[in-house]
Amino acid sequence: MDRFRIYLVMSKKSGLAYIGKGPDGRIEGGHNKQFHRLMKQSDMVQWESQPFSSERDAFIAEAAAIGIAKCIGKSSKLVNIQRSYHGRFSPRYPIRYVAGRISKSELRRAIIVTLSPDTLLDDNRVAPNSRWAAARLAERARKFWHFRQSRVESWSRGVGSPDVLVAVAKRSAIILAVFKIDNRAWFKDRENKEGLVAVPLKNKNAANANGMQGKIYAGNRQGGAVTYGADVA
Repeated sequence: MDRFRIYLVMSKKSGLAYIGKGPDGRIEGGHNKQFHRLMKQSDMVQWESQPFSSERDAFIAEAAAIGIAKCIGKSSKLVNIQRSYHGRFSPRYPIRYVAGRISKSELRRAIIVTLSPDTLLDDNRVAPNSRWAAARLAERARKFWHFRQSRVESWSRGVGSPDVLVAVAKRSAIILAVFKIDNRAWFKDRENKEGLVAVPLKNKNAANANGMQGKIYAGNRQGGAVTYGADVA
């Protein structure tokens, strides 16, 4: 059985580099013209990984290596790009990081929740990672918390009600998303039929409701608990 490896060929003088995968001996096979030009450079160096357990694992590793090289490489041009590289290696969060720290006092009419970086296997809710999608993240962020009925009844009447749900990454403190809350829908939400555990949202696809997405949250990030802005009754 073929043992797939990741290969790196690089020449600083020419500014060219190649990252690819294949079984033993693949690196000596046919490639494009730029690759063969690279192989003729006097300062050309070759590296190879240990064998991977499967071709699929090597394919994912190749995509990751290309992605990293594209992100940090300043002096070398890759002469090959795996076709599905973008599907297998992409930014962890497809949001723009914004300079600045946001304190709890600046989120006066907010429900603030902390999201851990893992998938919640008990109910199959997604992890906030490279498969980030606003609507799916909304379902991760808005449930399952616990809200007192008397408090929600007041919110439904517009008394001390929260405007936004703010989802914060537990360790990095990045504000992943800010969704507008629909306070009229608490008792209509299907997740709240047997108990008030989910925040109803106006638009699950709009994840930057107050322009603070991508900033750093400076407040407490206790997992499993909800915190509130100062103006939320």
